[in-house]
Amino acid sequence: MALKNKETKVKKVKPVYTPEEKKSRVMEILKKEYAFENWLLAILSPILILYGVYIVSGKFGTVNLTAILGNSDIGIIDFFFETDLKRILTGSFLILVGSLVIVYLIIPILRPSISEMKKVSWPTGKELGSDSGQVFGFLIFLIVIFTLYGFLLDPLFKWIYS
Repeated sequence: MALKNKETKVKKVKPVYTPEEKKSRVMEILKKEYAFENWLLAILSPILILYGVYIVSGKFGTVNLTAILGNSDIGIIDFFFETDLKRILTGSFLILVGSLVIVYLIIPILRPSISEMKKVSWPTGKELGSDSGQVFGFLIFLIVIFTLYGFLLDPLFKWIYS
């Protein structure tokens, strides 16, 4: 007698969490998904962007970088900095890499936010218009009140200070 292996379909069941388990995932993300390397990248990427800006502008404080970097007598450095176009492209590349690293580091933080935003019940156009009208009406009321106070109290303050 031969036994046949039957493929059984397993349904994925969503786990049910207790209120204690439904904590904010921010600290969980920071602890699990952000290793030491990611924190190092978070510190170094703004520095990379800053150096890129300095290279593009050609100035680092009071030092003229184009004169230093363009005539270094080191072949690889001279290749990237000998002309203005190469200097601007090199600096722009550093700015781009630094910006992409920041985006890479922000994505794990934004991912839970996007799922939470899907759960939000947004107001309809009619509700939004009504609420906005009420806010602007109240602002106009405050403008009128403070303008009247200004007109009424200005002569009093001029009389006190004279």
